[in-house]
Amino acid sequence: MRIATVSKQRQGFTLVELLTVIVLIAILASLLFPAFSRSREAGRNAVCKNNMRQLGLAMMMYTGDGRDYLPWAGDIDRNWDPDWVFGGQPASDTTNMVQWKTPSYGFHAEGGSIFTYVTGLPRVDRTTYYQGGSVANYERSSYQNFYRAYYCPSTGEAGRALRVTYSMNSAIDSNTVSPLGVQQGMVANPAQKILLVNNDPMNMDSASYPPIVAGPITGNFVLHSGRVNLTYTDGHVEPMWAKQMAELESNQKAKLFFDPYAK
Repeated sequence: MRIATVSKQRQGFTLVELLTVIVLIAILASLLFPAFSRSREAGRNAVCKNNMRQLGLAMMMYTGDGRDYLPWAGDIDRNWDPDWVFGGQPASDTTNMVQWKTPSYGFHAEGGSIFTYVTGLPRVDRTTYYQGGSVANYERSSYQNFYRAYYCPSTGEAGRALRVTYSMNSAIDSNTVSPLGVQQGMVANPAQKILLVNNDPMNMDSASYPPIVAGPITGNFVLHSGRVNLTYTDGHVEPMWAKQMAELESNQKAKLFFDPYAK
């Protein structure tokens, strides 16, 4: 009598095979992750540039409607009508995560002079903005609306708390040449004069950029592949290597890029 034999079928992987698969997956992940990271950063960089281009265009439109005067850079919670955004806070608050969650922290695009040109929405008037508060002691509006055009996606939680992560050249403001500010037609070499800087949120107590104080020496910027995105007063957007930004001060070239009248 023939005895039937039953073949045993293998079930699952052996430990060696399982470990081999895990090692192969880890190797593939290590090869692909840098490519994914570069791709994600390229996407964030593209969004940032588009935002800065949109803000620059809004400033050009404001200028066209305002007798050729550019909007003003403003200062910490100064909130004058021509200021491009309202708000600001003490410098110590920008590195204090507890303060990030307070209602008045950050910047308020709604009150700024270019808001309507950026969003198509009506600007918030000063009375509504202050809601009974005053300029003194940082009493200001509790508006916390978020508008993506004002935000660089590479700034993360710190930038999200500020709501505005771009700084305007502080030299473009009310000045001794004209109390009404800077006329675009008077800007020398506008393709070289910086209008907006992709600033570091940890360095932004105001939404204006004073190069001598904040600037190129310390290198406090948001970098995209080693470069800083900049909008110029002719409206175009162009990045600059961080090293070049640092050299602006060391080589005494800052005026050529920031002083609107320097030739």
